Amino acid sequence: MGYLRHGLIAIGLSALIPGCVLAGASGAVAAQAGARSAAGTISTIAGGAGGPARATTVSITGCGVSFHGGSMYIADGPVVRKVDPGGGLTTPAGDGPSFGPPGYGGPATGATFNTCGVAVDNAGNLVIAVQHFRIAVVAAKTGTFYGQAMTAGHIYSVAGTGKPGNSGSGVVATKATLFGPTDVAVDGHGNLVIADSGRHAQPALLRVVAAHSGTFYGQAMRAGRIYTVAGQLTRAGSTGDGHPAVTADLGGFVGAVRVDRAGNLVLADADKERIRVVAVKTGTFYGQAMKAGDIYTVAGDGNYGFSGDGGPATAAELGQPQSVALDAAGNVVIADRDNVRVRVVAESAGTFYGLAMKAGRIYTVAGNGGIGFFGDGGPAVGARLNNPVAVAVDSATGVLAIGDSGNDRVRVVPTRSGTFYGRALKAGHIYTVAGNGKRFYSGDGGPATRAEFSIPDGLAVDRPGNLLVADNGNSTVRVLAAATGTFYGQAMEAGDAYTVAGKGNFGFSPNGTPAIDARLAEPGGVAVDGVGNLVIADTFNNRVRVVPTSSGTFYGRPMTGGDIYTVAGINALGFSGDGGRATKTRLYWPQDATVDGAGNLVIADTNNHRVRVVAESAGTFYGQAMKAGHIYTVAGNGMAGFSGDGGPATSAKLGSPYAVTVDDEGNLVLAAFNSRIRVVAVKTGTFYGQAMQAGDIYTVAGNGANGFSGDGGPATSARLHAPNGVAVDPDGNLLIADSVNNRVRVVAATSATFYGIAMTAGDIYTVAGNGASGFSGDGGPATGARVFFPSGVVPDAGNLVISDGSGRVRMVAG
Repeated sequence: MGYLRHGLIAIGLSALIPGCVLAGASGAVAAQAGARSAAGTISTIAGGAGGPARATTVSITGCGVSFHGGSMYIADGPVVRKVDPGGGLTTPAGDGPSFGPPGYGGPATGATFNTCGVAVDNAGNLVIAVQHFRIAVVAAKTGTFYGQAMTAGHIYSVAGTGKPGNSGSGVVATKATLFGPTDVAVDGHGNLVIADSGRHAQPALLRVVAAHSGTFYGQAMRAGRIYTVAGQLTRAGSTGDGHPAVTADLGGFVGAVRVDRAGNLVLADADKERIRVVAVKTGTFYGQAMKAGDIYTVAGDGNYGFSGDGGPATAAELGQPQSVALDAAGNVVIADRDNVRVRVVAESAGTFYGLAMKAGRIYTVAGNGGIGFFGDGGPAVGARLNNPVAVAVDSATGVLAIGDSGNDRVRVVPTRSGTFYGRALKAGHIYTVAGNGKRFYSGDGGPATRAEFSIPDGLAVDRPGNLLVADNGNSTVRVLAAATGTFYGQAMEAGDAYTVAGKGNFGFSPNGTPAIDARLAEPGGVAVDGVGNLVIADTFNNRVRVVPTSSGTFYGRPMTGGDIYTVAGINALGFSGDGGRATKTRLYWPQDATVDGAGNLVIADTNNHRVRVVAESAGTFYGQAMKAGHIYTVAGNGMAGFSGDGGPATSAKLGSPYAVTVDDEGNLVLAAFNSRIRVVAVKTGTFYGQAMQAGDIYTVAGNGANGFSGDGGPATSARLHAPNGVAVDPDGNLLIADSVNNRVRVVAATSATFYGIAMTAGDIYTVAGNGASGFSGDGGPATGARVFFPSGVVPDAGNLVISDGSGRVRMVAG
């Protein structure tokens, strides 16, 4: 998982069943990768931004929306989406979460950023308000824009240095500092207008980057330089209405800025609970006499609340108006966020959005004030919204788009009936046109490379070669099908992704619930037992659960195929039950589970600092007499820390074991928080270059010091940092997800070449990741790629598969 949860770094683990990977099997990796890549090459086999697809099948937060040329552009956090008039979705910029290098100067689809503001300029370039203190441009074609030579499809920084601040007016834009841009617009002269919000900590400003030299907004400007046109750094307390905009107090948050037909700037002054206008010239606008360069309120009385529908807009109460738009009739459209409504201030008398309106008055056109998701296909005023943070209007069609971010959707209200986004829509009614309502969860039934995952975690490969993924953040288990056929009760196509357990909601469902309808709680590990049943470490339910492939008796209880059952743990965290029934014991955030050669369940009982076993049948295992269905500690004394090497495993300190697997000899191999990989010998012999006694524990990688060192040298002298996943490949090599080091490392079992690297037996080597967090490198050497907090690793048909915290599953060719 790689994120702090309830005081524990709750990190997912890999699970590998000995014998599951058949020599020469094609596997899910081959189904995804197509032609075999050169050894050591990395590629993505599942996950990413999602799409190309229907826009309604991909998760979308919709925190910023704009229109250009009939297409809708959505600022969707780490990506920018484009929805074409037929409803198809592509991702023209961004392809991962907002970490790692931004990638300026390179392909926009590989850039990393975070945004809630997007526009398209007169040349068709995509302009992005990057919250990391920049304005970026994706060139529509090769040429010179904003004083820079640009290559089509590449991304460039045109304002801001990436550091917060305010450099004042007249500074070269690329050398200026910004507080935190929330939105960007392009005026009729091609100038960039930036809502440079202080995000409540600093005063908000409106700033302009001049496209060419001239006089704009009452100021002489030089091309490529940045100027403040509204707001001041010293808060005056008063709004400044009727006075020069550069002396006004805009509060600490301006959510959006737009340019109206006359060239005036219209802004959502959220902190002041107003919609305001900076007049570009002297005249009468929005029913008020205005003077060039001065600022005026056109909606909101400055008080937080909801009132005023049907009355003068300037007397109405607003609730953190987050966004503003202008329609073709000149009406002002407001995302009244905390009131959970979209409201309109009529520019003139007429019928708009199905309502008769009077000039200068305010009306609700979408949302009934209730929070939630309701009303699609019905009148917009009767619908429920959830955190509407963005509005835009398509000037060509009159369609009003709403970034309904709390519902993870973009919804539209057409002003006239017709066919939009590939569907027949009725005037004044509301419809979802983008987003499936689940954040970072999409793509089931389609190619896995177009699906979205949220914190993919534990991995396993079943006997047919399908890859199973604990999709931790979505509280599901998903499958990448290796071949076309029926698996886990579903018809599957080779290379596609499917959910086989969990419905995408955090929670718990009782025994006997169909697995695909059940609730899980951020599962960390997944495995497949000897008869093909699915085993899930249901971490925050403090349980291990099983989904049988067919009806029968498993783990001492009758089960119906496809339903879910608890086989260890109760609804209480803690430690209890050793020697008793596993279904009556307490576990504490078990991060992983696997199955040994005898069919016993092996559990990484993470916060109990133990490895525990549920016996499948009566017998002696790990040096203990066990009863079927009962649970026993086989490693760890319950105390966090490190001790016990060379002695009985049950007397050792483990320190939060995150991952456990079983090697071909039957030894238990575990990864723990104390930055070591340790082995519990199942029998006396020599393993991993060490003489071991049955039942004793030994360190085979890591010296216990957090950090990174040791590549090319003895594994026991190397530094690891919180390894979260461990597996053993068919050659006997140890595979380690060295999570905080952003690497995957291998301890060679013999001297040979593995994953494209010549290795010496007993030494450790990095096979994926260059140590820097982020996402990069697909198609090139895995050792040069960026990975982010890898939490699971598993071999598949000679390749190495990695859970990458960037929301992807990646493969290193063997």
